[in-house]
Amino acid sequence: METWFRNFFLISLLISNVLVSTAAYSADEKNIEDSVLIQPEIQRVDFDEAKIDSNDFEVSLFAGYLNIEDFGVNPVLAAKLNYYVNENIFVQLTLARSNAGETSYEILNGGAPLLPDEERKLQYYSIDIGYNLLPGEAFLTDETSYNTAFYISGGIGNTTFAGSDRFTINFGTGYRLLLNDSFSVTVDFRNLVFDNDVFGKNKVTNNLQFLIGGGWFF
Repeated sequence: METWFRNFFLISLLISNVLVSTAAYSADEKNIEDSVLIQPEIQRVDFDEAKIDSNDFEVSLFAGYLNIEDFGVNPVLAAKLNYYVNENIFVQLTLARSNAGETSYEILNGGAPLLPDEERKLQYYSIDIGYNLLPGEAFLTDETSYNTAFYISGGIGNTTFAGSDRFTINFGTGYRLLLNDSFSVTVDFRNLVFDNDVFGKNKVTNNLQFLIGGGWFF
């Protein structure tokens, strides 16, 4: 009888310990799940999308030199408007003006000018497509860097010279440096290809141009 009572007591004590341990484990597991389910309080801020500055457009002014074939190297002024389709592709409108110098024939012979002053004015416009081929960074100091892009571009347009409008193809390359989010400095090299019949025979001329200028994004 005493042995049976002792065994019953030990079994009851063992069952009680198991039940207490199980209840404690369940409570801890529930607390962990509740802590995981707690969501952080996120404070949402409303904003007007129309006020976001996308900087898709850039207007630039340039100065440089244009080598008008047979008429020497002459100063040129240009204005450009860029629309950036995305980070790599842009569309460009260009307006430029220069004045042709004297030909070698006029200089050597000293006779009557080949063209009147009015017809020596050269004006052209073009629409081009450009591609930022090598975007990168330029480091002025260890702590100062600028975004840069080496680009290629080409397009078509019209050149008014020697009293005639001449269909023009142009292609070239350039290097753009962004000073900040609003201003840029660009160096541009280009070849303007059009027919010229000033000397009585129509021929294809290559007119090399070098420009440097500054731009503003808006």
